[in-house]
Amino acid sequence: MTIFDTNIVIDYLRGKETASEIMSDGHSEIAITVITGYELLKGYRTRKEESIVNELLNRVRIYHFDSRSMIVSGSLYRELKSNGRLKNEADVLIAGIVLANNETLITADNDFSDLADAMGDSLILLK
Repeated sequence: MTIFDTNIVIDYLRGKETASEIMSDGHSEIAITVITGYELLKGYRTRKEESIVNELLNRVRIYHFDSRSMIVSGSLYRELKSNGRLKNEADVLIAGIVLANNETLITADNDFSDLADAMGDSLILLK
């Protein structure tokens, strides 16, 4: 299963062709994390955007933050902090959920480059 990061989903909702191609390219089921769901819900500005986000959230698989995700995220956080590369905590939580579920994350967020070593093949960072 491929999990899409917030920036890919936002581009998809805005009708950007590249994001639509990425999300439909051989992916029978679209998945996000609960963190991405939260970021989408806090970011809409109009009732139309709210409706679109809610419709999407009803159609996708949502990976939750569970005890395994908590352990992995905590470890990632400590590793980044000890190396002086601490990033947005939401990104650490998303990475933890992806790794705990042995899935792959597709993102265009360069902040994930500091997580590339820890995530290995579980990260597809688009340029």
